[in-house]
Amino acid sequence: MIDIHSHILPNIDDGSQDLRSSIDQLRRMARGGVRRVYLTSHYFRGHYHYSRADYDSKFEDFINACPTDVPELLPGFEVFIQPGIVDDVIESNLCLGDSRYVLIESDLNGLPVDFYHNVYPLLHKGYRPILAHAERYVSIMKRPSEARKLAALNIYLQVNAGSMQGLYGEKVKETAIRLIDEGWAHIVASDDHVRTDYDSFFQAWNWIREHVDETTANLLMREHPAMIAENQKIPYTYVEVKRPRQRKHRTRLQKILGLK
Repeated sequence: MIDIHSHILPNIDDGSQDLRSSIDQLRRMARGGVRRVYLTSHYFRGHYHYSRADYDSKFEDFINACPTDVPELLPGFEVFIQPGIVDDVIESNLCLGDSRYVLIESDLNGLPVDFYHNVYPLLHKGYRPILAHAERYVSIMKRPSEARKLAALNIYLQVNAGSMQGLYGEKVKETAIRLIDEGWAHIVASDDHVRTDYDSFFQAWNWIREHVDETTANLLMREHPAMIAENQKIPYTYVEVKRPRQRKHRTRLQKILGLK
């Protein structure tokens, strides 16, 4: 399995606050079968705003301090979408690893009216935005079909494993499951802040296998995430939900003439 969303890099955002906790968490992940992790620290102007050099220094120090029994670690960011953010993405290469994928987030109270206006420049420059924890936005909770519209606009959707376990409330859980059932979610990740034992990630894997199928579990937690490191294009649509056809009633004349 591959986790594309975590806050395990210590002492840079609201995630892990010390080296030992981060290493312990990575070992739990490795024992459960996670082989690659992106260390996606928050990047939010005015809140978590730092230079790429500062991030790289902390990343390298962490890599050097980690033992050999942890997953492969790759750099990354969770970028808060706001006007002009494309300039920061270009200047500091705020992508997942060496790919063109950018993990983005917005206001959880609801995607603002200028959300796509601020995302479009990323698409125009050839980046591939992934909306983090899509199920937690109020606008998507109110109308989950909005997720399908975002995918139609070339925005990928990531669901938090913890949401599927009810860690953010029942409405968020219901929305997360709906996105997966409908094939509107592209990736499931942990959004781990090193505050729990990481079991929700493995529970999400088991839930998808049992309630959907193993193919979908592999797509959302192995195959699609693996395509990021190779900078391959993840399909925006990967399932076809077939609805039962409504049988049309024939008129009396059609019955007499034997027409269908």
